[in-house]
Amino acid sequence: MNRPLATSALALILGAGPALADVTPAEVWQSLQDSYEQMGYAVQVGSEDASDEAITLTDVVLTVDGEADAPDMVLTLPEIVLTAVGDGTVRSVVGGQMTLESSAVPEGDDEAVGFSMTMDAPGNETISSGTPEALTHDVTMPTLTMSGRALDDQNEVPLTATLTGVTGSQTVTTAADGASTQTFEGRADALEAQITASGPSLAATDAPETAPDATEAPDAPAATAETDDFQAMITIADLTMQGDGTSPAGEVNFGSQPTQALQAGFGGKGSFAMGATSGSFTASTLTADGSRNDSEGSFQAASGTLAVGISKDGLSYEGGLTDMTTNLTATDMPFPIAYGAAENRFRLAMPIVASDQEQPFALTYVLDGLTLDDAIWQALDPEAALPRDPASLTIDLEGTALLTQNFMDPDFPQPVEPGPDGAAPMPLQPRSLTIKELAMDAVGATADLSGALTFGEDPSQPLGKVEGTFGGINGLLDTLVAMGVVPQEQLMGPRMMMAMFARPVEGNPDQLQTEIEFREGGAIFANGQQIQ
Repeated sequence: MNRPLATSALALILGAGPALADVTPAEVWQSLQDSYEQMGYAVQVGSEDASDEAITLTDVVLTVDGEADAPDMVLTLPEIVLTAVGDGTVRSVVGGQMTLESSAVPEGDDEAVGFSMTMDAPGNETISSGTPEALTHDVTMPTLTMSGRALDDQNEVPLTATLTGVTGSQTVTTAADGASTQTFEGRADALEAQITASGPSLAATDAPETAPDATEAPDAPAATAETDDFQAMITIADLTMQGDGTSPAGEVNFGSQPTQALQAGFGGKGSFAMGATSGSFTASTLTADGSRNDSEGSFQAASGTLAVGISKDGLSYEGGLTDMTTNLTATDMPFPIAYGAAENRFRLAMPIVASDQEQPFALTYVLDGLTLDDAIWQALDPEAALPRDPASLTIDLEGTALLTQNFMDPDFPQPVEPGPDGAAPMPLQPRSLTIKELAMDAVGATADLSGALTFGEDPSQPLGKVEGTFGGINGLLDTLVAMGVVPQEQLMGPRMMMAMFARPVEGNPDQLQTEIEFREGGAIFANGQQIQ
């Protein structure tokens, strides 16, 4: 399993100012080495010029050797200068242009794939203060500019990104046995990123080199050795981040032994918040008939969030956007696509350390206030027969499961012997499921479900009950018939299914309710009537 390279690289860059420090330059550098090695990196120094008041390090190289399916990574810092300020604090500065390269040779290939990047942070400094047991580090970077490209002989994929007004503060507390805890917070005024990619067209590459068949149309254009091009830009204002983490004592590190580190107490969580966000892209690709397909798009959002957490108790990942809009046009599209939403968010939580005890999981997805552009409605419903009110979808599930293999292990999932039914058991086996909310509201129809199920050794035979209400279904079917989308004679099947699984609410024939019960032995009852 690949390490989270982007996260590790950012931690190294910000930490080089330093991430863990003490009250003298010598102790600062020792703490830096200890923290890097704890993360799984080897540290090499080209030269060191040390005195009681300052240490100058040149050609500092941090490396990690990847496993069979993970890339190698090399971060080079041309110079680190650590100076005693005189008031009990230490000032650390990274000088020169930093470089980061990550590469791996995929199985069956001879050439490495990956990326190389240079980073410039003029004017950066970190002021470290406090005591060896409780240190605070205040980081300042007026600008952090990153420029990189993919390690590809055929395609050009340059990327540039600039962070401005970067500030942050980190507090590290170290116990006598070497275990540590830390908290951090930071912000940046803005992020601007641009990617420009170009390379030989796949259509031209895949085209046969022989002359076209004589039976083909004489005016059929032949694919030529042209390029495909892609450009994208993104801007984000008012970035903030905060989080905390713990590192256990001992030699185990998360980089090389993730499961063991988690079991020993390694963990952390971090959250990011964004202000106004916008982006755009253009693309041009050669098609098989020799013509070009040009497309462009843009998106905007008023704000956004992203949060990640990991510990022996599980992995969580969540995020969202508010007041978002998206636009897309392309040569081969019959009409432009444009839509917006008031809110779009998600959350996933799952166990990652194997146990013979049930562990919790959760899944949430919310899409609220979805609106479609008039061009889409005109294509789908030119007579405006369907209601065009904003639509919504909510999925909110939680439950427990049995994880039989460590999710963070490089060889996950491992092959296992088939069970009595001939199928190999899944490494994540459900034991209970609570449907807190499963709701939809669109084109005049609504659905709202909830319930709870438990599972034994055979997940196909749950026990429990699911209840729900439906509104506007009959009216929607009648509208679809009037629009000519569904023939009248084809409605018999859907109406029979509704009659089997749902019953009308008294006094409101267009409002339906249902109760599905799963009993022992695989029996299923709908509204008290057995259907299986």
